[in-house]
This record gives sequence, C-alpha cells and structure tokens, in this order.
Amino acid sequence: MSRRRSVLALVVLCVAGCRNDGAQTTAPVNLASQQITDDTGAIQVDVGYRGAPEREVEIVVNLKAVGIEEMDKVVADIRVDGFVLVAGTPEWSGFVAPRQPIAHKASFRLLEGNESGTLIVTVQRSANSEVLFETRLDFAADGDRVKPVQ
Repeated sequence: MSRRRSVLALVVLCVAGCRNDGAQTTAPVNLASQQITDDTGAIQVDVGYRGAPEREVEIVVNLKAVGIEEMDKVVADIRVDGFVLVAGTPEWSGFVAPRQPIAHKASFRLLEGNESGTLIVTVQRSANSEVLFETRLDFAADGDRVKPVQ
C-alpha cells in the first residue's frame, strides 16, 4: 500500500511541476513599454504575455532600473474584468534597484461563458498612489486560448 502511495505522490508532483514549464520556456510577447523618470530615478517598464491552453494567459511585468539610482517604492498592479486569477498575485510592491530587475508574473483564466476580458496593468507610487504607467490589455477567446485584441 505504501508503494502505491509513493507512486501516486510522484505522479502528482510530476504533473504539478510540468504545468508551468511550457509557459516558462518562451519569452513573453511584448505588449507595452515605457520608461518612467522622476526626481528619484528612472525605470523601464515592459509588459508582456504568454498564452496557455484552457483560455489562460500569463501577464509578465518587468521593471528595471535605468542608471545607478534606485527608484522609490512602487506598486505594480493587475486589475481584471472577465478573468479570474489562477496563479501568482495581482500585485507587487517594492524598490527597483540597479542591476536587480523585477519580473512580476500572474496568470489568469477567461471566465466561463466570456469570450473576452480586460487586464489593466498599473505602476504607481506606493506613498501617494500617483499613477506612473497604465496600460489596458484586451483579450479575446481563440479556441482554447486567448489572444490580445489589437
């Protein structure tokens, strides 16, 4: 009986470990980019996506300091309409330090019955909620996947 449990546990671990491997091997498709500059420093914001089966999409928000100054604490947030969160967290906050890029990732699934949905990515100041960057990403169902609407 314990051997059967061991085999079952191994199968479960293999299946769970393989779920995201396919998505991680390809670079995200870039959807929006902008450099943000203020009196504390500058960061480059790049937003991309990776499509996945079952109408899932992974949003990747890359934040990278430009120059040698650390940017004050910022918040990267992904708001949803027509999607549900399936992995990761929709919000990241922290400092963007030189030579320490941040890759914030979250995966969403299109709600059953919906043929389209929207994800809004915002980068704002932590202290006063000043919006530094915002982009709206519209997606539509395409078979068992979702694709951005141009």
